[in-house]
Amino acid sequence: MTLAEMPLRQIAAEIPAAVPVFDRFGIDLCRMGEQSLAAACAGLKLSTEQVQEKIAALAPSPEFTDPEKFTLTQLIQRIVRVHHRRVRQDLPALALMGARIEERLAAQHPELSPLARLTAQLHREMFAHIGREEQVLFPFIVRMEEERRVSYPAGEGNFRSLRSPMARMQQNHDTAGEILDELEQRTHGFAPPQHACPTRQAFFAGLRDFQRDFREHLHLEDDILFPRALTLEGQLLAGRQA
Repeated sequence: MTLAEMPLRQIAAEIPAAVPVFDRFGIDLCRMGEQSLAAACAGLKLSTEQVQEKIAALAPSPEFTDPEKFTLTQLIQRIVRVHHRRVRQDLPALALMGARIEERLAAQHPELSPLARLTAQLHREMFAHIGREEQVLFPFIVRMEEERRVSYPAGEGNFRSLRSPMARMQQNHDTAGEILDELEQRTHGFAPPQHACPTRQAFFAGLRDFQRDFREHLHLEDDILFPRALTLEGQLLAGRQA
């Protein structure tokens, strides 16, 4: 099935960042969710190709295998280009959907308000987190690998060992993981009610997929990147002292 043939609700579920694209083109997900993208565009006299092009650019990157074969720099590039990109694309869209669902349905379904609050909190936490990684920790690791020397940063990001910023990043991971766990619990495993509107279906599916991506994101950082960077730091410090 091509993107143009897919129902809007399915596109939103698989690519949450498509929801703001729908908004920009005036496509009402709740009202038109069962229509295909092509049918919705035809009804609104939109160019299907133009809308499809905008959404296709948001599609997740293909999987990759055996991250152990990647250099630290390559791992960081993968994390930023795939997982940080998903944070930047998906969380604003999910927060938007959560707020929209709360506004429309919370009067009859008060259990939806905590979902909107938690998703907004996750948005804030993860945006701050990836900013700190990209501004301080990741550039330091890349320089360390490329220059084969340890030169600790001064100023706001000052630290005397990689263990310090890594510990803070892992605390951020724990906080985000706890938020996602609570969202999963409150949504009964991200399972929408049988007659949920397309926006609510897409919201739950988007949260489920984000959790799946988040777990891969954590694995690459906590289990591969961080331990290998610490090992390299130790080797370079030992060589400097020899």
